[in-house]
Amino acid sequence: MSVRSMTTFAKVHQEGDNWSVAMELRSVNSRYCDVYVRMPKWMGELEDRFRKMVKERLERGRVELFIQFEASDMEPTAFKADEGNAKAFMDAAREIKHSLGLSGELDIGQFLIVCREAIRPVENEADISVVWQRVEPALIELLEKAVAMASEEGANLTDDIKKRLTLVEKMLEQIEGRAEVHTREAQIALRDRITQLLGDLPLDENKIVTEAAILADRLDITEEIVRAKSHLKQFRRYLEHGGAIGRRLDFLLQEFFREINTMGSKSADQEISRLVVEIKGELEKIREQVQNLV
Repeated sequence: MSVRSMTTFAKVHQEGDNWSVAMELRSVNSRYCDVYVRMPKWMGELEDRFRKMVKERLERGRVELFIQFEASDMEPTAFKADEGNAKAFMDAAREIKHSLGLSGELDIGQFLIVCREAIRPVENEADISVVWQRVEPALIELLEKAVAMASEEGANLTDDIKKRLTLVEKMLEQIEGRAEVHTREAQIALRDRITQLLGDLPLDENKIVTEAAILADRLDITEEIVRAKSHLKQFRRYLEHGGAIGRRLDFLLQEFFREINTMGSKSADQEISRLVVEIKGELEKIREQVQNLV
């Protein structure tokens, strides 16, 4: 299953005898799957079907779906002559003309202006089942194109994320190696400091050992490194599995940041601090990419 981006675009056009349909789909990042359909009002009965199909295929994103459908054999609105109203109006007009001795004739333009009831709109009920038979294949093609583009973009994002994960892994290894050296250096510095303070007084080796152990425990970031490496492995497993993994990766990044921040706060070593800053920079870039994933 491929990793997909929420950002995608697709458009299709299909036509048959006396009908044509044009569709366009645009999707951008969103926490949920929000689908907005723009189509002729008389097709409103099909809106839920459109939404359902889009959500099943795209899963996440703010999706805008534009639909244009024309069919000469099912025009939604027509006009019909109301002969009864027209005749009654003309009879009344002639009666007034004769009774008042007026001259002149009504032409068709004047007649339609003053007698609006002569022609009235009639809403034809389109056969929705026929409409659906015509637009469903277009929607299927549209979604296939949208998913294909989203998968291509997702593959590009995945490649970038994997490269950054490799950089993070290398820097973690450097931190791990430097942490052991830093702890030894800190213990030696502690012993030297105590020796300077005591001067000619005898050293209490047991006390120095105890203080060195306390210092080592305070500086120890082994657990954080182990958990960070575990997060790296889990991250890669999610990427290999694919599917809708955006939320999982985002949560995993939060945990990753927590471990890295703890490393930085525990260690006073300049090299470790520099590496922590570098890792956080890479994780921020990874987060930007992850926020694009379904």
